[in-house]
Amino acid sequence: MPFPPSSAVRAPRLHAALSVLCAAALIPLAATAQTPPKPAAKPAAPAKPAAAPAAAPAAAPQAGTRTLGSSAGAAASGGPLLTREELRACLNQEASLRQRIDAAAAERAPLAQDKQAIEVEREALRAEREKLEGRKALNDELAARFRALAERIESWNQRVKSFDEKPKTGVAGERERAALNTERGELDKQRIALGEELTRLNAANQELAAGFNARAQAVENRVAAWNERNARLNDAAGALELEREAWVGSCANRRYREDDEIAIRRGQ
Repeated sequence: MPFPPSSAVRAPRLHAALSVLCAAALIPLAATAQTPPKPAAKPAAPAKPAAAPAAAPAAAPQAGTRTLGSSAGAAASGGPLLTREELRACLNQEASLRQRIDAAAAERAPLAQDKQAIEVEREALRAEREKLEGRKALNDELAARFRALAERIESWNQRVKSFDEKPKTGVAGERERAALNTERGELDKQRIALGEELTRLNAANQELAAGFNARAQAVENRVAAWNERNARLNDAAGALELEREAWVGSCANRRYREDDEIAIRRGQ
């Protein structure tokens, strides 16, 4: 059975970009990952190789003659006898058909093995993508910390504004000024730390997404190659079946002299 068309199996690319909006907002990785399209309907099963031409001789319709077909109709068929050269051509075509049919059947086994291996790889990709999307929790947690920092900064700005508009004097004023300056240093440290953490998280997300995308593209290439091989084998099987049917009509249902067959087998 062929794989679905390439457009239906393409693994979605993961985007790793994260950013801060208004000093606090964070765009999560998983939120930008594309949703994979639904698989296309499964195409029909690959065509089976043509059956080998029947070669078992039937009962001769008259003394000294035989047919290449094994059916009762072939044995009873009339018409002119095959000449020796016509019989030689029929026997050669039969041998060629058998050889090519066997070769086509032999190609099916590795094709089936490759399909199974590709399915295993696609399952592994799905599991890997789920793990990557699980990193959304890390992104969300960092985004929440940025928002909390933004709220603290806004609160600090309001308190500084109030202090500047109505400055306090004496010990109480100096104490409040010192507290605001201390808090500003803490906010700066937290802002720098969160920025560094964001940089590390972005780098890790980008590396993981790049690896996933490269692996997904490799699987997609294997699927496309498999579909091409499968189509080629199906076309070859169809052509062999048409040739086999033509051989049955022109050779299997015609009588020939046994003496001619014996002479051909001897190389005459």
